[in-house]
Amino acid sequence: MKKEIGIYIDRTYKVVRQDLINRFKVANIDITPEQWVILSKLETATMSQADLASESFKDKHTVSRIIDLLQKKGFVKRTQDPEDGRRYLISLTEAGSAETNKAREHVYASRELGWENLNEEEYRHLRTLLDKVFNSYSK
Repeated sequence: MKKEIGIYIDRTYKVVRQDLINRFKVANIDITPEQWVILSKLETATMSQADLASESFKDKHTVSRIIDLLQKKGFVKRTQDPEDGRRYLISLTEAGSAETNKAREHVYASRELGWENLNEEEYRHLRTLLDKVFNSYSK
């Protein structure tokens, strides 16, 4: 048996991403799914780029590009860390918070669509299996 889990994970990621893109477009929300991830992490705390990269499972260069785009849109701001002048802290602006709030219902609706055919036990089992695959690669 070929264990081509990557293909299944990739195709699932693509349909989830496209669903969010479509929902955001219809709702006139000016962010991408990747930008949503960063904005949602900033809802609860100001973070460094390194922490954002770690929390979002993205590399630091990708996070830097996303932050640049979000800053141009006025959704985040960078401030120099008073404790370490070499790093910047990223925080939501009022516009970023408003856009995140506007997007939230669409993200949740997309998640509900994805999980509609799974019961709670199946969902927990899927999470456990995905964590096992992730941990195998994270050694």
